[in-house]
Amino acid sequence: MYLSGKGIKRDTIRQLDLLFPETIGDRNDLRHLVNDLARCSIFTARNKRHPRRTFVHEKLYHFNDHISILYTGIELRAEDDELVWLQIINYGKGVPFGTPFEFSIKDLVRGVNWSKSGRNYDRARECISRLKASEVLALNAKSYGTTGAISLIQNYTALNDSMGKPTQYRVWIDPNMIVLFAGNTFTSHCWEIYRDLSPVARRLADHIESHSYPYPLALVKFWQICGSSDANMTSWRQTVKRACAEVVGAKIVDVAWLNKDNQICCTRN
Repeated sequence: MYLSGKGIKRDTIRQLDLLFPETIGDRNDLRHLVNDLARCSIFTARNKRHPRRTFVHEKLYHFNDHISILYTGIELRAEDDELVWLQIINYGKGVPFGTPFEFSIKDLVRGVNWSKSGRNYDRARECISRLKASEVLALNAKSYGTTGAISLIQNYTALNDSMGKPTQYRVWIDPNMIVLFAGNTFTSHCWEIYRDLSPVARRLADHIESHSYPYPLALVKFWQICGSSDANMTSWRQTVKRACAEVVGAKIVDVAWLNKDNQICCTRN
C-alpha cells in the first residue's frame, strides 16, 4: 500500500536506494537495519563462550508489545551475523529486489573490518550459512493482511577454491524484505563507527538510533533485547555503563547514563 500510494511498481524497485533516495542516494558510508530487528533480540550479545541456541518458531523479545517476531534457526549474534547481514544488504542495494548480486569472501571480510585470515573467512562463511538457514515471521497486532516468513538471505550459490571453500558468492534477497523497509521503518548507521562498537554497545546503538527521541530504557528490557546470558545484575550494570561510554565516545549521543531507577537515558546529538 505504501509503494502503490507513491506510484511505484514493485518489480522496478531497487533494494534500498529507490525507496528513499532523498536520505540515502548513492551514499556508501551508511548501513541500514530494519527497526523491528533493531528493537528485538534477533541479534544477541551473549558471551561467545556460550554455545549458540537453536530456535524453532520461538517468539523473540521485542521492545514494542504489539510486534511479534517468531524465529526459527541458529542463534544470530551482534558480534558477527549482524555485521555480515548489513554488509550483504549494502552490496545488493542497487539491484531490483529478487535479482542476485555477487561479492567475494575477501571483500566481505574487509567490509566488516575483520583482519585478513583464514579463520575470519570461515567465520564469514558460517554467518552466511546461518543467515540463509533463518526464518523470520514478523507480526503486527495493529495491522492486517497476508503474512509470510522470510529468510534473511533467501538463497545463494558459490564458486569454490581448490580446497572446496567458497570464495565468490551470488546471493538472492527475498523480495518480501521490502515490506520491512517500506515507509522509512529502518535505521541508518554510520558504518565505520558502528562496526567497531562492542556487541552490547552496537545493540544499544540499534535501539537509540531507531528512535528519533529515545525514551528511558529499563535495564532489564535492554538485557532482553541483548539476549544476554549475564544473570548478575551488578555485572550487567557495569557492562551497560561501558556501552553507554562507547556510544558517547562514538558521538552517537551527547550523553548516556544509568539513572537511579535502573533506566538507560540519553540525549541524541
